[in-house]
Amino acid sequence: MGNISVPVQDLKDTAKELQNIGDLIGNSATLYHAAGDDGDFKSLAGDSKLADALDAFDKAWVAGHERVHDNVKKFSDNTDTIAENFTQTDDETIKSLDEEKQDA
Repeated sequence: MGNISVPVQDLKDTAKELQNIGDLIGNSATLYHAAGDDGDFKSLAGDSKLADALDAFDKAWVAGHERVHDNVKKFSDNTDTIAENFTQTDDETIKSLDEEKQDA
């Protein structure tokens, strides 16, 4: 049998960085916030068609950010679970080998 080397710490570091990215995405400003949280794009744009377009863009932007944020969180959680599973498997293997040594 060959050796399998799993970079568990790299997986944990990746999960942490993904969490940081998710936090940054979650804290991104929207046009709604730039308008002073009142969402009144008409006063900023001066044209109702432009204000409607800005509002539509902002809603799509927020929806996109939410999807990316959710996907990053899921990927981070999955990466962390993978690292935990490899660690648990290593610990169980070591325990099993130690028990076999004692029985021999």
